[in-house]
Amino acid sequence: MLFLAVFLGFLAENVREQSADRHREKEYMQSMIEDLAQDTLEINRISFQNITATKNIDSLLELLQLPLSNNIGNRKKLYDVATAAYGAEAVVFSQRTLSQLKNAGGLRLVRKKEVADLISVYDSKIQYLLLVTKSLDETTTAVNTVGNEIFDLNYFRQHHDSDWVMMSYDPKTLKKFSNFVLVVRHIFDYYEDHLQEEKKVAIRLAALIRKHYQLQ
Repeated sequence: MLFLAVFLGFLAENVREQSADRHREKEYMQSMIEDLAQDTLEINRISFQNITATKNIDSLLELLQLPLSNNIGNRKKLYDVATAAYGAEAVVFSQRTLSQLKNAGGLRLVRKKEVADLISVYDSKIQYLLLVTKSLDETTTAVNTVGNEIFDLNYFRQHHDSDWVMMSYDPKTLKKFSNFVLVVRHIFDYYEDHLQEEKKVAIRLAALIRKHYQLQ
């Protein structure tokens, strides 16, 4: 009788643990859907900014091919678009649920292999995008360094009246600046392509979670 009572107690505890795990799993998945929705909005926002930035960078590259020392109009336009290559805002992914799943071993709670696999894919793409962002930061730092040899930062002040004089018209310095700007342009495109891939994964994952867990 004692053995039976212990065995039944063990079974009851096991059922309670499984029930608690199922409840936690569903909570994680609801939280994941919310994070994915936030990430999708953030990707859309940054992508819109990237479109404007790349247009300005294209204008900057074209202006760098034109006469500057004797053309105030070209210099004014150059100052107007120069900062487009000086930096960019990256997507800040909402990794709240991902961090909980990884740090607390919660990923083991995700019973649906298809869902667990896609969560891993989504996470790995986030980590890769962080590396691309690091590369972009390094290149824009180089743009800033060379740009400081060319542009007088005082001219970026609002309502600053000037003839938009540049600190250097040296062809080699301008070419070096142009080369770094071109690299920034390529990284922008590369980053945008991977952002759109991540967005597709986010939409797919959210739909998959809703399907398997009957969530809204």
